[in-house]
Amino acid sequence: MPKPEKVQKVEELYQKMLNANALIFTEFKGLSVADLTQLRGKIRPLNAEYRVVKNTLALLAIRKIYPDKDLEKFFVGPTAITYCYGDPFGVLKALVDYAKEHELLKFKGGIIDGEVYSADEVKELAKLPPKEVLLSQVVGAISAPLSSLVWSLKWPVNKLVWTLDAIAKEKEKISINQ
Repeated sequence: MPKPEKVQKVEELYQKMLNANALIFTEFKGLSVADLTQLRGKIRPLNAEYRVVKNTLALLAIRKIYPDKDLEKFFVGPTAITYCYGDPFGVLKALVDYAKEHELLKFKGGIIDGEVYSADEVKELAKLPPKEVLLSQVVGAISAPLSSLVWSLKWPVNKLVWTLDAIAKEKEKISINQ
């Protein structure tokens, strides 16, 4: 029979995992408490939290959400989970930048929007531009041909207006000179 404290802890982990849109798994072996506090301070404004977990309890919790995925590989050795409640790519960038400064922080992998990624894939995802930039690029790509089309359709009308305006000015010059 499991202890009530452990059951409660598994339920707490389950709720955090369920509410997060991304989970990033890291190994923190060798980092000091001050280092981890600094890391937490960097990601807190990005709507994320960094928590050290017990592997067996975290595995029990995550299996409730993803029973068919092979996630045991993430729970070997000291493990911490970054729970992302906002934009996961901003949090990934912050973690990768921090890992460059503190080489003891190692990526194990992650789950973003239900998809499992390896450590290398997580690092590659961090290189993507923020969501707002990607959306503006999509909008720009869609609007460029449309604005060209509008300009092309307006060109004959504009040319006619300019020609009529030139004729009117020429007639005005002739009538003034007479």
